[in-house]
Amino acid sequence: MNSSMMLLALFATGLGVGYSIERAEQGAPLVSFTPRRDPVWLRDLDPAYQDLASVMKKKGFTIDENATICKQLDIVGYYYWGHRTIKICTDSIAKLNGDPSAFRLLLQQTLAHEAVHVAQSCRQRLSGKPSLELAASRLYSLPPSVRSDIQKSIASNRTNHPRSVQWRIEAEAWAMEDTPDQVIAALQRFCR
Repeated sequence: MNSSMMLLALFATGLGVGYSIERAEQGAPLVSFTPRRDPVWLRDLDPAYQDLASVMKKKGFTIDENATICKQLDIVGYYYWGHRTIKICTDSIAKLNGDPSAFRLLLQQTLAHEAVHVAQSCRQRLSGKPSLELAASRLYSLPPSVRSDIQKSIASNRTNHPRSVQWRIEAEAWAMEDTPDQVIAALQRFCR
Protein backbone atom coordinates (compact mmCIF):
# COMPACT_ATOMS: atom_id res chain seq x y z
CA MET A 1 0.00 0.00 0.00
CA ASN A 2 1.49 3.36 -0.92
CA SER A 3 1.74 6.20 1.59
CA SER A 4 -1.18 8.24 0.20
CA MET A 5 -3.52 5.24 0.41
CA MET A 6 -2.29 4.52 3.95
CA LEU A 7 -2.94 8.15 4.94
CA LEU A 8 -6.43 8.02 3.43
CA ALA A 9 -7.22 4.79 5.31
CA LEU A 10 -6.02 6.28 8.60
CA PHE A 11 -8.06 9.44 7.99
CA ALA A 12 -11.22 7.43 7.25
CA THR A 13 -10.73 5.34 10.38
CA GLY A 14 -10.19 8.47 12.49
CA LEU A 15 -13.27 10.11 11.00
CA GLY A 16 -15.40 7.08 11.87
CA VAL A 17 -14.13 6.92 15.45
CA GLY A 18 -14.57 10.68 15.86
CA TYR A 19 -18.13 10.46 14.56
CA SER A 20 -18.91 7.69 17.04
CA ILE A 21 -17.47 9.66 19.95
CA GLU A 22 -19.38 12.79 18.92
CA ARG A 23 -22.66 10.84 18.63
CA ALA A 24 -22.08 9.25 22.04
CA GLU A 25 -21.47 12.66 23.63
CA GLN A 26 -24.78 13.87 22.19
CA GLY A 27 -26.55 10.97 23.87
CA ALA A 28 -27.01 9.03 20.64
CA PRO A 29 -26.16 5.35 20.54
CA LEU A 30 -22.80 4.40 19.12
CA VAL A 31 -22.87 3.46 15.48
CA SER A 32 -21.24 0.18 14.55
CA PHE A 33 -19.14 0.25 11.41
CA THR A 34 -18.70 -3.50 11.23
CA PRO A 35 -21.54 -5.72 10.09
CA ARG A 36 -22.95 -7.92 12.82
CA ARG A 37 -22.41 -11.59 12.24
CA ASP A 38 -25.25 -14.00 12.65
CA PRO A 39 -24.88 -16.36 15.61
CA VAL A 40 -23.25 -19.65 14.61
CA TRP A 41 -26.20 -21.70 15.88
CA LEU A 42 -28.56 -20.19 13.29
CA ARG A 43 -27.25 -22.56 10.63
CA ASP A 44 -28.24 -25.56 12.80
CA LEU A 45 -31.91 -24.58 13.00
CA ASP A 46 -34.69 -26.09 10.91
CA PRO A 47 -34.98 -24.27 7.55
CA ALA A 48 -38.26 -22.57 8.53
CA TYR A 49 -36.58 -21.00 11.59
CA GLN A 50 -33.57 -20.00 9.48
CA ASP A 51 -36.06 -18.26 7.18
CA LEU A 52 -37.58 -16.53 10.20
CA ALA A 53 -34.17 -15.23 11.27
CA SER A 54 -33.49 -14.10 7.70
CA VAL A 55 -36.77 -12.16 7.51
CA MET A 56 -35.99 -10.48 10.81
CA LYS A 57 -32.57 -9.48 9.52
CA LYS A 58 -34.10 -8.09 6.30
CA LYS A 59 -36.52 -6.07 8.40
CA GLY A 60 -33.58 -4.56 10.30
CA PHE A 61 -33.71 -6.62 13.51
CA THR A 62 -30.68 -8.29 15.03
CA ILE A 63 -30.07 -11.10 17.49
CA ASP A 64 -27.92 -10.47 20.54
CA GLU A 65 -26.71 -13.69 22.11
CA ASN A 66 -26.22 -13.98 25.89
CA ALA A 67 -26.75 -10.31 26.66
CA THR A 68 -26.36 -9.09 30.24
CA ILE A 69 -30.12 -9.26 30.79
CA CYS A 70 -29.97 -13.04 30.30
CA LYS A 71 -28.07 -13.43 33.55
CA GLN A 72 -29.88 -10.65 35.39
CA LEU A 73 -33.33 -12.18 34.85
CA ASP A 74 -32.46 -15.86 34.33
CA ILE A 75 -34.42 -16.01 31.08
CA VAL A 76 -34.09 -17.76 27.70
CA GLY A 77 -35.10 -14.80 25.55
CA TYR A 78 -36.09 -11.15 25.74
CA TYR A 79 -37.42 -8.39 23.56
CA TYR A 80 -37.75 -4.79 24.69
CA TRP A 81 -40.61 -3.28 22.70
CA GLY A 82 -39.68 -0.73 20.09
CA HIS A 83 -36.04 -1.80 19.91
CA ARG A 84 -34.37 -3.47 16.93
CA THR A 85 -32.69 -6.35 18.81
CA ILE A 86 -33.94 -9.54 20.39
CA LYS A 87 -31.95 -11.28 23.08
CA ILE A 88 -31.44 -15.03 22.87
CA CYS A 89 -29.89 -16.58 25.98
CA THR A 90 -28.18 -19.71 24.67
CA ASP A 91 -26.31 -20.25 27.95
CA SER A 92 -29.62 -20.40 29.83
CA ILE A 93 -31.14 -22.66 27.19
CA ALA A 94 -28.14 -25.01 27.45
CA LYS A 95 -28.57 -25.18 31.24
CA LEU A 96 -32.19 -26.24 30.78
CA ASN A 97 -31.51 -28.72 27.98
CA GLY A 98 -28.22 -30.59 27.74
CA ASP A 99 -29.61 -32.85 25.03
CA PRO A 100 -28.74 -31.33 21.60
CA SER A 101 -32.18 -31.96 20.09
CA ALA A 102 -33.98 -30.46 23.12
CA PHE A 103 -31.57 -27.49 23.05
CA ARG A 104 -32.32 -26.90 19.37
CA LEU A 105 -36.09 -27.15 19.91
CA LEU A 106 -36.09 -24.62 22.77
CA LEU A 107 -33.77 -22.35 20.81
CA GLN A 108 -36.15 -22.38 17.83
CA GLN A 109 -39.18 -21.78 20.05
CA THR A 110 -37.42 -18.92 21.81
CA LEU A 111 -36.47 -17.29 18.50
CA ALA A 112 -40.06 -17.55 17.26
CA HIS A 113 -41.49 -16.38 20.61
CA GLU A 114 -39.38 -13.23 20.62
CA ALA A 115 -40.09 -12.64 16.91
CA VAL A 116 -43.83 -12.69 17.73
CA HIS A 117 -43.17 -9.89 20.22
CA VAL A 118 -41.35 -8.00 17.46
CA ALA A 119 -44.40 -8.35 15.18
CA GLN A 120 -46.70 -7.26 18.02
CA SER A 121 -44.53 -4.21 18.65
CA CYS A 122 -44.59 -3.35 14.94
CA ARG A 123 -48.37 -3.69 14.89
CA GLN A 124 -48.73 -1.44 17.91
CA ARG A 125 -46.59 1.18 16.18
CA LEU A 126 -48.73 0.95 13.02
CA SER A 127 -52.23 0.71 14.46
CA GLY A 128 -52.02 1.15 18.21
CA LYS A 129 -53.04 -2.48 18.77
CA PRO A 130 -50.40 -4.61 20.51
CA SER A 131 -51.86 -8.02 19.74
CA LEU A 132 -52.00 -10.01 16.53
CA GLU A 133 -55.63 -10.93 17.28
CA LEU A 134 -55.24 -14.71 17.21
CA ALA A 135 -58.45 -16.60 17.83
CA ALA A 136 -59.27 -16.90 21.53
CA SER A 137 -59.81 -20.63 21.13
CA ARG A 138 -56.16 -20.99 20.11
CA LEU A 139 -54.98 -19.06 23.15
CA TYR A 140 -57.23 -20.77 25.69
CA SER A 141 -56.32 -24.22 24.38
CA LEU A 142 -52.74 -23.76 25.59
CA PRO A 143 -51.79 -26.38 28.19
CA PRO A 144 -52.25 -25.45 31.87
CA SER A 145 -48.47 -25.48 32.42
CA VAL A 146 -48.05 -22.86 29.67
CA ARG A 147 -50.87 -20.73 31.08
CA SER A 148 -49.10 -20.89 34.45
CA ASP A 149 -45.83 -19.78 32.80
CA ILE A 150 -47.70 -16.89 31.17
CA GLN A 151 -49.01 -15.77 34.58
CA LYS A 152 -45.47 -15.86 36.00
CA SER A 153 -44.17 -13.91 33.02
CA ILE A 154 -46.72 -11.11 33.24
CA ALA A 155 -46.24 -10.86 37.02
CA SER A 156 -42.67 -9.72 36.35
CA ASN A 157 -43.45 -7.50 33.32
CA ARG A 158 -43.25 -3.77 33.67
CA THR A 159 -45.51 -2.45 30.92
CA ASN A 160 -48.33 0.03 30.65
CA HIS A 161 -50.67 -2.58 29.20
CA PRO A 162 -53.53 -3.88 31.34
CA ARG A 163 -53.00 -7.44 32.61
CA SER A 164 -55.54 -8.84 30.15
CA VAL A 165 -53.57 -7.35 27.24
CA GLN A 166 -50.29 -8.59 28.73
CA TRP A 167 -51.80 -12.07 28.98
CA ARG A 168 -52.89 -11.99 25.32
CA ILE A 169 -49.47 -10.74 24.18
CA GLU A 170 -47.67 -13.58 25.97
CA ALA A 171 -50.26 -16.19 25.00
CA GLU A 172 -49.90 -15.28 21.32
CA ALA A 173 -46.13 -15.67 21.53
CA TRP A 174 -46.48 -19.09 23.19
CA ALA A 175 -49.16 -20.18 20.72
CA MET A 176 -47.04 -19.28 17.69
CA GLU A 177 -43.67 -20.69 18.80
CA ASP A 178 -44.06 -23.81 16.67
CA THR A 179 -45.40 -22.04 13.58
CA PRO A 180 -42.49 -20.03 12.13
CA ASP A 181 -44.40 -19.53 8.86
CA GLN A 182 -47.14 -17.67 10.73
CA VAL A 183 -44.56 -15.59 12.60
CA ILE A 184 -42.92 -14.70 9.28
CA ALA A 185 -46.32 -13.68 7.88
CA ALA A 186 -46.91 -11.42 10.89
CA LEU A 187 -43.47 -9.83 10.52
CA GLN A 188 -44.05 -9.27 6.79
CA ARG A 189 -47.44 -7.72 7.45
CA PHE A 190 -46.62 -5.40 10.35
CA CYS A 191 -42.88 -4.62 10.31
CA ARG A 192 -42.03 -2.17 7.58
